[in-house]
Amino acid sequence: MQELDKTSTNERRIIDFEALGFECIKVLGTYNYRQMNKSLEMHTHNNMIEICFLEKGTQYYHIQGEDYRINGGDLLLTFPGEKHGTKSFPEERGRLFWLIIEVPNKNQRLLNLTRKDTKLLVESFMNLKSKRKFKGSDRLKHDLNTIYRICKHPINGLEKIKITNLLLHFLLNVLEFGNKHSNQIISKQISDICAYINSNLREPLPLEQLAHLSNLSLSHFKYKFKKEMGYSPSDYILRKKIEKAKELLLDTLNSIQDVAYNLSFSSSSYFATVFKRYTGVTPTKHIENS
Repeated sequence: MQELDKTSTNERRIIDFEALGFECIKVLGTYNYRQMNKSLEMHTHNNMIEICFLEKGTQYYHIQGEDYRINGGDLLLTFPGEKHGTKSFPEERGRLFWLIIEVPNKNQRLLNLTRKDTKLLVESFMNLKSKRKFKGSDRLKHDLNTIYRICKHPINGLEKIKITNLLLHFLLNVLEFGNKHSNQIISKQISDICAYINSNLREPLPLEQLAHLSNLSLSHFKYKFKKEMGYSPSDYILRKKIEKAKELLLDTLNSIQDVAYNLSFSSSSYFATVFKRYTGVTPTKHIENS
């Protein structure tokens, strides 16, 4: 079990709710990264539920042996004892919120609810385990940003009541979205193109060709791909090429120049620039760390 991170930095702001006297609400955190960061190591939180809300960007997570990709506006939940992290993926550019709640014992009350209502709320969250990932809305961002504004300064009794109500409103909204939305469905048209890209990473893969294979105009193809996948086809192609590059660089017989050429990058310097953009390190550093 990993100790909860309660240390704020220039890019990460964490509110320690335990220190503010809240029962069972542990921490609320947010980051706003403008560049890639190192991966989040795999860890567990015993007897805790973690709710992640990605306001903007894209992020991969690995939970209990399964990979999940979340895009701006998505919620992702982890449950007590589940091993989770970003595995080999970096923490990407974007803004993410996370709220960690300790599952109350039979004598504890969550956010001033009765014990009966506390039990109902927690059981409702546990019932979302089969869904885990679903779409949220800006209503969530409003509640969380308001909490951060209040907590810029020491809070008084009335402000603690307001935070309590904002947290409860946030949790109820998460439950509403979780019970309304199912996981995003990728159409066969886009799924087939992704499979084609993954099988042809050594090729240039011009978007006009991919649009033609999809029987779509270029503009419609780019719109449909981004709507379903959460990022542009060009971004997807580069991400997949860099994933492949990380594998190829493990072979000491492959030079950086060889890998760049084999994956159809225009130059080794451009390859190095893209590699650092998506991994947070240069190809040389990646080799040293491997």
